[in-house]
Amino acid sequence: MRDSLVSQHAIIRRLRWYHPSSTRAQQRVSRKAPIEGGPTRGHVDSKPDLPTATTVVGLPSDSSTTIEDLRGPPLPLSPLLDPDLLAARNRYKLPKPEPGRELSAFQKKLRNNPYAQALATPVRQCALTASRLPKFFLLDFGLVPHPRTGKPWQLPKLVVDTNAVNPSVVPTVESAERNVAPDHAGVKPTEPPRSPARTAAGSHIVAHQPAMKLISTLKQRSYMQLLPQRWKLDARFQADQIVWRKDMDTFVLELMRKQVAKLLGYLSSRPAAYIVPCQDYESIQKRHQPGAVLWLGQPRRDDSVMSSKEHPPPYAMVEYKSSGHLPIYNFPALLGPEHLSELRNISKSFEGTLAVIKRKQNTTDCQMQLWKLMGYMAAEANAV
Repeated sequence: MRDSLVSQHAIIRRLRWYHPSSTRAQQRVSRKAPIEGGPTRGHVDSKPDLPTATTVVGLPSDSSTTIEDLRGPPLPLSPLLDPDLLAARNRYKLPKPEPGRELSAFQKKLRNNPYAQALATPVRQCALTASRLPKFFLLDFGLVPHPRTGKPWQLPKLVVDTNAVNPSVVPTVESAERNVAPDHAGVKPTEPPRSPARTAAGSHIVAHQPAMKLISTLKQRSYMQLLPQRWKLDARFQADQIVWRKDMDTFVLELMRKQVAKLLGYLSSRPAAYIVPCQDYESIQKRHQPGAVLWLGQPRRDDSVMSSKEHPPPYAMVEYKSSGHLPIYNFPALLGPEHLSELRNISKSFEGTLAVIKRKQNTTDCQMQLWKLMGYMAAEANAV
């Protein structure tokens, strides 16, 4: 009897625990009951279904109050996957167009200044003196196989610039070969004969006539030290067979004279009057935009009689309108009588004693080559 009462009492207590009106029952249900619209306790949904507009709990279903989506706007497409961006990157790129704006007055003066253009050339190292100079003051040398023997000859790039592809320019084994390179007249060419115009610049030597003479007197061991390392490692030829002309100083001088004479002949034939004759030094002050003065010696009728006291000294200059100086180039010493006579046959601008070459864009290259030729003959010009 007592046991039955205890069991009934326990049942009643248990019923009170779960009765909705019980405080403990309400607390227990609030902890265990799942939230409406959310996951149950102890179970997390990896992909919850969040509606874009959810009705607020506790409000009538016809209410217009909603909760906005908390996920935010969608992320933009990655640039690595954007087809338009990929097409733009892979599109054919045209070269950058040249600036369309006009040059300023200072830029035009700089463009027409031969000395500024010479100093602006890239810096290269001289193989003989190991000095670094602008490329304008150096001579480019490359290797050319001889048409008959196939031996490599070291020749300047001026052979290309003067278009000197003729038998007179192709070196001869009998008269121009170095003492350090023995003659191999019977050697057959290892490659098809190539023109000297296809020479490739590979070394740089200062553009000075005494330097060319010095190299011609070197022994084979000293001469080999001047060659670039890539020439020594080239399997197409042997470095000890490279030939340097004995008369390289006069050979380069003749090439430079031909180049200058060709430029002067072209300028004198143009209708723009780039070269204007002058009667005396006072008439130079009346010329507009002079770049340099050309001293041509005695007039053509008196070519055979030329006093040594009348020619200007080396590096002579004349004052121009009290604001600057113009260099004077001694043509009989720089070009020689043969090239000077050819120029006088081409144009009447060279028949007098003096002439002026204007400072224009088309004459900049010619003025640079005249300056380079005077620097090449610097030691020889002092003796004139």
